[in-house]
Amino acid sequence: MKSAIIKNVSFEDLWDRFSEDENNLCCTRKFGNDGWESFIAWNPLSFYSASKDDGTEGLKKFVKSQQKDSHRVFGYLSCDLGYYLFNIKPKAKNDLFLPDIFFYGFDSYIKFVSDGIEVVACDESILNLYITKVKTILSRPKIDKVSIPASPHCFKLLANTTKEAYSESYSKIKKYITEGDVYQINLTHRMEGETEKGSRDLFVSMCEKNKVGHIAYIEGVGFDILSASPERFIKISANKTIDTFPIKGTRPRGKNQDEDEKFKKQLMNSEKESAELNMVTDLLRNDIGKVSEIGSVKVIVSRNIYPYSTVWHTYSNIQGKLLPCLSSMDALLSMFPGGSITGCPKKRAMEIIDEVEPTMRAVYTGSIGFIDPDDSLDFNIAIRTLIKKGSKVFLQVGGGIVYDSNEKDEYQETLDKAKSFLGIL
Repeated sequence: MKSAIIKNVSFEDLWDRFSEDENNLCCTRKFGNDGWESFIAWNPLSFYSASKDDGTEGLKKFVKSQQKDSHRVFGYLSCDLGYYLFNIKPKAKNDLFLPDIFFYGFDSYIKFVSDGIEVVACDESILNLYITKVKTILSRPKIDKVSIPASPHCFKLLANTTKEAYSESYSKIKKYITEGDVYQINLTHRMEGETEKGSRDLFVSMCEKNKVGHIAYIEGVGFDILSASPERFIKISANKTIDTFPIKGTRPRGKNQDEDEKFKKQLMNSEKESAELNMVTDLLRNDIGKVSEIGSVKVIVSRNIYPYSTVWHTYSNIQGKLLPCLSSMDALLSMFPGGSITGCPKKRAMEIIDEVEPTMRAVYTGSIGFIDPDDSLDFNIAIRTLIKKGSKVFLQVGGGIVYDSNEKDEYQETLDKAKSFLGIL
C-alpha cells in the first residue's frame, strides 16, 4: 500500500464538500481514544451482495480477491445471516428486503491521523490520482444545508410494537428461562419514522449526539445505514490476536452530577447486571476458543464501566490467538452473530427471538466493519443503528432478559437507548 499525508484537514472539511459525484460514500468514525480508526471512501471498484448461507463462500472469495489487489473491504453482515449459519428456518417477516451480506472493495481511501489525513492507495499511480481528487473536493465551497421546518407529522420515531405485544413477548421469554431452555434472551422492538433529511445530513446530526467509538455510514443500493454503536464485536490484528468486547448492563445518564453518580453506582452494584455480563462473557469466551490456539484465550477485562452520551454501560474484553489455518473472515463467521445481542445458549436464543419478534432485524445487531489486505479486521455490533429507505427510517432497540429481570425496567432501558436518536430526524 502507498500513502501520503495532507495536513490540517478535518473530517468536517471533507464531509461538507462531497457532491453526488462521490457516490456510495462510506465511512467509519470514532470519538475518544477507544474505537476503530476513522476513514472515508467512495466510488468503490467492486461490491458483493448476497443473501442466506450460500453467500458466505462467495464472500470469502470476494475478500481474498480484494486482499490480493491490496483493497480495503468494507460493509456489513446482517443479523439474519445468523439463522442460516445455525441452520434455523426463520418465520418472522422479512419486510425490509436488505441483503444479508453487503461489502464494497476500495482501492483507495482516506484515514484520519492526528495532524490531518492520510491518503492510502494500492499503488503509486492510483495514489496520485486520489490525491488530486481529494484536493479538488477540498477546493469546493461547503455545500449549503437546506433547513427543513418541523412538522407534527414527521420527524418522530414511533414504536411499531405495542406495549402489550412487548409484554406478551417478554412473558414468553421469562417462561422459557424458568423452564431452563435459555439463560438469557436479547428482546428488541422496532421504531419507525419519516424524514426529508438526506442521509449525509442525518449522519452529521447523529455524530453530534452520539460520541462513541464505532460509528459507521454506508450508502447502499436503495438503502443507507447509519450506525452509532458503542460496541466492538471483533477485532483481529495483523499478528492474529483476536479481541471481543461484549456490552451488557445499562443505566441512563443523570440530569446532574449527583444523579449521574447514583445511576453509575446502581449499575456497578447490580447483581442482575453483573450476572448478565458474566453469562455473555462465558459465551464469547467459548466462541473465541473455537477459532483460537489452545491456552491463548484470556479474559483481559471482566467488568468495566463506561459513560456514553445517554447511558452507562458495562463491558468485558476477551482475547485469543487465531489458529494459523484460519483467516480473519473464518473467525468472524464462526463467532457470528454476537452473543451479547442473541442470548445464551446462542442457537436456542435465536430460535426464540424468531418466535417472539414479528419482523427480522436486518442490519440491526448484525456487524459492520472492514477487512484489510494484511487480513486484519475490525467490526462493531450494529446497535444504535438507523436503516433509511427513501424517506422512511427504522431504528430498533432492545436489551437482555434474564431470570430476575423486571419488565418495566427492561422496556424503559430500550427507550433510554433510543434517546440519542430522538430529534436528529
